[in-house]
Amino acid sequence: MALIELRGITKTYHIGDMSVEVLRGVDLTVESGELLAIMGESGGGKSTLMNIIGFLDSPSGGGYQFEGQDAGHLDDNELAHIRNQKIGFIFQQFNLLPRLNALENVMLPLVYRGVPPRQREKVAKQMLKQVGMADRMAHRPPELSGGQQQRVAIARALSGSPSLILADEPTGALDSKVSQEILDIFLELNRENKITTVMVTHDPKVGKQCRRTVRMADGHLLEV
Repeated sequence: MALIELRGITKTYHIGDMSVEVLRGVDLTVESGELLAIMGESGGGKSTLMNIIGFLDSPSGGGYQFEGQDAGHLDDNELAHIRNQKIGFIFQQFNLLPRLNALENVMLPLVYRGVPPRQREKVAKQMLKQVGMADRMAHRPPELSGGQQQRVAIARALSGSPSLILADEPTGALDSKVSQEILDIFLELNRENKITTVMVTHDPKVGKQCRRTVRMADGHLLEV
């Protein structure tokens, strides 16, 4: 079953009198349980495509179906519901709140979902254990290494049991050893939990280990 279907997706930004065409008729199907890498040079449209897939931005043209539902017919509240309930986001810069410890950061999305305190603490602890951070739950982000912070960010994304994980350069700020450790977590989650994962990366070592790789260049998508 296709989780994501994009057909003829375009995106044009208007800056003053200028028009910048970032996506030029992108077609992409992502099946449930897939692990997909989107590769390409900076400025090729990777992050724009990721933002459209995650409903953080809207296309200028084309069609998008998510879980068989036409996204073009959804209002802002319905789109926000999908972002909150169906998608887990992971970013290069972690985006953890420095005043909260690891456990509190992972629980935060569950607070917004109205999950009772005991249940969200239980879930958050399970997720931190799954990514190897059971002994760092009380540490705040400044007290953690980059790799540890990214593990917390992955646990946070998993806490809501999403249908889709979107990871934008998740290893970009890490050294090669830690990058492989983080990638191994994604590979295990996909293999064991069948979580559909779409990962933007410029690192060919990451792309080679994903089940499928596509390449963005000048707003076009090419199968590799």
